[in-house]
Amino acid sequence: MLRLPFASERIQRVDPKTGIKVIQLTSYPAPAAHLLYDWPCVTPDNQRVVLFCQRAAARNAPWDIFRVDADGLNLFQLTQRGEGMETGGYYGRPAARLTLDGKQIYCVWGRTLCAVDVDSGAVEDLYSLDRHCPQAAHRPEGGFVGSIHISANGRRLFVTYNAAGATGVIRLDLDAREVTPIDVGGHLFACDPTGPRLIVSKGTVEWGAETREDGTRVIINAGELRGGDAPPAKWIADEDGNEIEYLCPEMYAHATLLGRHLVVQGCGKPPCKCIWLAEKGAEPRKLAQGPYFWHSGASWSGEWIAADTNWPDDGLQLIHVPSGRFATLCHAGASQDHYEFGHPHPCLSQDGSLCVFRSDRTGTAQIYIAHIPREFQQRVIAGELAGGDKWMP
Repeated sequence: MLRLPFASERIQRVDPKTGIKVIQLTSYPAPAAHLLYDWPCVTPDNQRVVLFCQRAAARNAPWDIFRVDADGLNLFQLTQRGEGMETGGYYGRPAARLTLDGKQIYCVWGRTLCAVDVDSGAVEDLYSLDRHCPQAAHRPEGGFVGSIHISANGRRLFVTYNAAGATGVIRLDLDAREVTPIDVGGHLFACDPTGPRLIVSKGTVEWGAETREDGTRVIINAGELRGGDAPPAKWIADEDGNEIEYLCPEMYAHATLLGRHLVVQGCGKPPCKCIWLAEKGAEPRKLAQGPYFWHSGASWSGEWIAADTNWPDDGLQLIHVPSGRFATLCHAGASQDHYEFGHPHPCLSQDGSLCVFRSDRTGTAQIYIAHIPREFQQRVIAGELAGGDKWMP
C-alpha cells in the first residue's frame, strides 16, 4: 500500500470566453492523463478524480495512478509499479477502469490483473493472465493487454489482449474465479450496460498514412473497420461471444456508449459535422450539428455529452441529449495534433456536472476539470447560450 500524499498542484482560473470555472489538477512538469473517456473517472459523489501521472519526463517512464479531490486538493499517489511503460496500454498507460461505485480501480500491470483501493491505495493481485497471453516470436516477453471492460452487474471483467500476432478477449468471473478466453469475432467495443451482453465492432483497423494535395501527410485508418463483404457495423453478442443481433452501422470518427443506455453516440467523420445517436432497431439520427465534433464522452445518466472540436478548435461543447441543444463549455487550449497528449478527450462525471479533460497548453500534458453549474446547464437546455455567449454566475 502506497497512498503517498503530495502538495496540491491546482491552478484555478475562469475561462475568459465562457465564464466557467476550470481547475488544473496536475502541474508537475511530467505528463498526466485521465482514464479513457468512454467511462467515468470521477467517483459517483463527485468528490474524487482518478488519473495517471508519468513517473519521470522520459519516453519509457512508467505511469502511476493518483487520486485528487475535485477541487484540486488532497493529491495522493496510489501506486508505484513497474520500471517502464506498459507495452499494450493506451500510449504506455496500463489498462484501467474505475468501478461505478468509485471504490476500486481494476488495472493490469504486465499480465497481472489487480484491484486498487481508491481510498487506501492497497493493491490486490487478482489473476495472472500469463497463460492466456503466450509468447510471440516478435515479442519474447509475451502478449500484452489492451483494455478492460466491466459487465453490467460489475462482477465480470472482459480484457482484450494481443498475443502471437492475434487479438482476443479474456472473460474473468470475479465470483466464480474463472478465467475464460472467448472469441467475439471482432473488436470488443464495450459491455452492454443494460444486461449480460457485449458490443462488438466487426472488422479490423489498419493504420496508415495519406498524402494530401498540399503535400502534408496525415495518419488514417486505411481499413475503416472493413468487415469483408459486409459493411462495417456494431453487433450485440452474449458474454460467450456469440453474435445475437445487429446494433448499428459504423459511421463514427470516435464513439462511446451513451452512459448506462444501449445507445451509441459519436462524432461524424469529416466532412460530417454532427453527433450521431444510434440504437437498436432504429435509423441513426443526428443529435447536434454545427462545429466538427472530434471526441465525445457521455455522462453515465445519458443526459449530457461533452465533445472537443477541431478544424477549427471551437472549444469543448456541452450537449443536452434530450433537446439536442449545446453550448461552448470552455477552451482547453490544447495542440490537438496527432499525438494523444494534445487531445482533450472530455470525460463527464456520472451526473454530468464535472468535465475532466486533458491539455498540453503549458507545454506538458496536464489534467483539468471544469465545474458545470446547474444554472449553466439550464441555460443550455433553454437554448440561451448560442455561439460564443458568455455565461456569468
